[in-house]
Amino acid sequence: MPARIGNRALRLVLSLVWLSCSACNDAPADLRPWRPSDHDHTANPNADQVQVTDAGSAEPGHGLDDVTIVAWQQNCTSCHGALGRGDGPQGPMLHAADLSRSEWQAATTDEAIAATIRQGRGKMPAFPLPEATIARLVQLIRLLDASRMQHAGAPGAAPTPSAAPAHPATSSSAGKPVTAPKQVDR
Repeated sequence: MPARIGNRALRLVLSLVWLSCSACNDAPADLRPWRPSDHDHTANPNADQVQVTDAGSAEPGHGLDDVTIVAWQQNCTSCHGALGRGDGPQGPMLHAADLSRSEWQAATTDEAIAATIRQGRGKMPAFPLPEATIARLVQLIRLLDASRMQHAGAPGAAPTPSAAPAHPATSSSAGKPVTAPKQVDR
């Protein structure tokens, strides 16, 4: 009797293996070879692709989008940290700059930040990112200014606008930062 059960089990296993192998050899009737036209779903590829813009945005995102946030997280936070303080996991070892320091923010132009992202500097590698992403990363870095964060959180402070205002050092002439006049508290 046990030999009969063993033979039945063996036949059952072999028939299941045969069925599974023979089923894999049959091509579905609706399957056709892939064509390049299957990939492009627009009449004019690249020109008709979705573009990220701030125009008409009802959400206050300070002009930042998901692409910028992901670029920051993937390329910058390991050294500069989530808030740009140079306290990322590799930051102390590489002496990463504290991008939130008001002195650094005032002394550095947007063009210099963009050039550093593009070309690298010291131990920081170059990042081959699209120009739009680099421009948005510069905006994000400007938002990290510690003095700006302190003023935004102060009681009675005006609400922050939905678009990031220009930073005093946003434009330069001959590579020197332009500084804004000092504000007097009354």
